[in-house]
Amino acid sequence: MEDDKHKDNPKTGDLEDDKVTDVQKKIEEKIAEDESLGGEAISSELSKDRTHMSEHRTRMSEHRTGLSEHRTELSEHRTELSDRRTDLSFERTALSYERTLMSWIRTAISLISFGFTIYKFFEEVYKGDEHPRLLSPRKVGMIMILFGFIGLLFAQFQHHIAYKRLKEEYPQIQRSLSSVLGILILMFGLILFLAAAFRQ
Repeated sequence: MEDDKHKDNPKTGDLEDDKVTDVQKKIEEKIAEDESLGGEAISSELSKDRTHMSEHRTRMSEHRTGLSEHRTELSEHRTELSDRRTDLSFERTALSYERTLMSWIRTAISLISFGFTIYKFFEEVYKGDEHPRLLSPRKVGMIMILFGFIGLLFAQFQHHIAYKRLKEEYPQIQRSLSSVLGILILMFGLILFLAAAFRQ
């Protein structure tokens, strides 16, 4: 009867009768080897693995530190470049103020010299003519000199205010040399105007 049961249901046979696979054999051999070594080999291998991972983490940390230092150096370099660009921007602004004042000086010199030339030229032309005129050459010349003087005086004030504001923002800026020339031209224009005004 028992033989008949085994024949009817072959899956219910003993486990010992089943075939052992290659994987099972390897596992059993590894277990037997570990048991014979008392687990020391596994502990040693795990310790080596942990040491290797720790060294790897240390190298990665050093690499990250190096990258961080490199980023810091780049940031400092960018800051230096930004400061240099700011300095150059202030200097360009100062030079722009200088060019503006020089343009006003050229205009004032043209008006003053042209007015004085008109005055002297027509004074010689109309030397014998005693007819009273509304705008005599002397008056036209004085008006031209006065326009040049007033224009340069206003430009000098404007330049002084703008340069003072720039110096508050950037104290290292050099002193304006065109303003010195402007003051000299103002004095020259005033002398010419007074000479034309008080000459009979």
